[in-house]
Amino acid sequence: MTPRRGSLTHKIIRFARTPRGDRRPSRGRRVAILAATVAGRSLVVLVALFLSGTIAVQIWHAGVRNAELHRQIHDVESQNADLTDANGKLQTRVVRLHDPEYLVPIIHEQLGLTKPHEVFIQVTQATPAPQ
Repeated sequence: MTPRRGSLTHKIIRFARTPRGDRRPSRGRRVAILAATVAGRSLVVLVALFLSGTIAVQIWHAGVRNAELHRQIHDVESQNADLTDANGKLQTRVVRLHDPEYLVPIIHEQLGLTKPHEVFIQVTQATPAPQ
């Protein structure tokens, strides 16, 4: 039994019998294949551009954040150095305040205390008389 013309079986048999060299797609089919190829390649290019743009934005954000963190580190290190200097000065003052030779003149000056057989004289600045 022969397949009916226009049926799928007829098309398969006809396709199988044609030599390979004669199997050229029609002009419309070639245009469709070319359009699909161009569209596919364009889609790949657009996806690649989108991904590279996204990666570039992420790298830029990371760079900005990195710069902020470096600035903060610099500020904290500067504050740390200032506090270390102040701590050293306070430590020196604590050591000096335990030294009697340093304390005695300060006590005499600030509290007005005197040793036995000493006379305390306090000199103040004279205020100008009103005219």
